[in-house]
Amino acid sequence: MDPLATLIMKHLRQGFWALSIVAALASGADGARAETPASAPLTDETSLVRFALAHNPELRAAHWEQDIASAGVTRASALSNPALRGEWLHVQSPADYGWGVGLEWTPPQPGVYGAGKDAARAQVRATKADFSERAADLEAAVRRSYAQVGALGEEIALAEQSVATRRSVYQAVKERVAHGAASRIDLSLSSVSLARGEQERDLLLLARSSEVASLEALLGLPADRALDLSARGTSEAPSAASPAPSATDLEQRALAERPQLQADAARSDAAEATLSAERAKRWPWLALQARYRRHDQSTYENDVTLGLELTLPIFNQNPGPIAAAEAARREQRDLLFAHRFNIEREVRALRAESERRREIAEHYATTIAPVLSEHAALVKQALAGLELDLTALLAAEDLVTKSGIEYLEARLAQRKAEIALARTLGEYGRTTESK
Repeated sequence: MDPLATLIMKHLRQGFWALSIVAALASGADGARAETPASAPLTDETSLVRFALAHNPELRAAHWEQDIASAGVTRASALSNPALRGEWLHVQSPADYGWGVGLEWTPPQPGVYGAGKDAARAQVRATKADFSERAADLEAAVRRSYAQVGALGEEIALAEQSVATRRSVYQAVKERVAHGAASRIDLSLSSVSLARGEQERDLLLLARSSEVASLEALLGLPADRALDLSARGTSEAPSAASPAPSATDLEQRALAERPQLQADAARSDAAEATLSAERAKRWPWLALQARYRRHDQSTYENDVTLGLELTLPIFNQNPGPIAAAEAARREQRDLLFAHRFNIEREVRALRAESERRREIAEHYATTIAPVLSEHAALVKQALAGLELDLTALLAAEDLVTKSGIEYLEARLAQRKAEIALARTLGEYGRTTESK
């Protein structure tokens, strides 16, 4: 074989080998990215929030709005394209024809060009703040759902204990009936109580399953993967109340941190810049022209012409767009005021609710929680001694179970109030990951 051909074949083999390695690495990277959602550990509230901010489908779609807004800055910064014109002269006399070319360009108009870029940049800021607001809504929803799942898990555990107690009572009454120490009416009453307890437990299981499914949707979890929160421990009891900031301090924090107000301020800047651009269009502006002609109908065969075209806004001074821009600016100012007003009121209302929920939960912790811990031991002692006042025992079991669920719901309400207050203060949605 020719040495040159051998060398070419060698280089081709090396090239194909390198391409195969690159393709394998690319496919491996794609596979790693595809496995990321399925391999990420979801063990606590923080990991769930992080996963949701990275994989929620609606939030990922909203992320592209920032790229669209950034493209608007590029569009506003672009200069107008020049126009090239060609001419064929003296068509009526083909023997004496000539030709020419012309170039026309409109430079950026002062006031219009700069204001357009300012409006586009402000829109970018508004879009980013809007995304943070959506991310905050998502984070608050995930935290609420996680708290709900945890509370339902604790209620299920309480219901399971109640079912176990009722089953023990049923077995004890059944033995007493067999020995003639109790009536079949007592057995029927304990059987109904057991059935009620099992029904309440099953309804709680169904509610938890539905809440877990809703949480999976918020996370953007793949359909072939189920969220496993079965190993989650019970939530801690409410901690001692710390000195709460004043309503004024919380309002100032919310007004400084809330993305909604940042978006409103950016839109106000964009509306102001748009109005400035529309007003600048009322002034005359020019277009530059240059033309070259080649012909033999005059002393000068090469004809060079420079021109200036001036637009005179006499009949149309742009009143419609100016009026629309002024109305849009006033609308943004009113929206900013309305959102500030609503946030201030929400902060005060949620601060008061959070404090009240904490007081209720602490009251339950000091009054109901000790009874719940002692109830099981008392029932066990009563069953061991067969000292059964069936009606009183079953009534007490119903009351204790109901009170236990109310205690858990009070703690859940306290947690939800804290989440709502943190959401209003703008504490959520700031750990967003790139799309």
